[in-house]
Amino acid sequence: MNSIQLPHPVTEFMPHRPPMLLVATLLERGREAVVEATVPAKGIWLDENSRVLPEYYIELVAQAMAAVNGYDARQAGKEPEGGMLVGVDQFSLRALPDPGRTVWIDVAKTFEFGAVKIVNGSVRDAGGKLAEVKLKIWSGDLPGGNP
Repeated sequence: MNSIQLPHPVTEFMPHRPPMLLVATLLERGREAVVEATVPAKGIWLDENSRVLPEYYIELVAQAMAAVNGYDARQAGKEPEGGMLVGVDQFSLRALPDPGRTVWIDVAKTFEFGAVKIVNGSVRDAGGKLAEVKLKIWSGDLPGGNP
């Protein structure tokens, strides 16, 4: 069993790299986990008016869970498994943050059946909750490798 001190950069726990890496730091890991990110100031997650697209929140929650799964694997002395987002069960948008703001993603696995996991997540900033997301995620390596 390894002992990785938190907070810790997520790059050790997941394969994502810029410009597709949206999350930065795993802050807490208990029954739920908290991951920190900075809203991008440019790139594919912004519309023509430089406002954050709603899809950004879905990817934030998926990446936050990937970071948590990778952390758990490393803590157990294993390599992180692959995985992918396979469905969005619920999505509620309350507000859009300005680019450059710090946000926190709270995630928890609420159901697991084999490789399929249900993840509840919320995204918040200093002003409160911005979005709530419920995702289906496939965890584990796929036959023939991961995409």
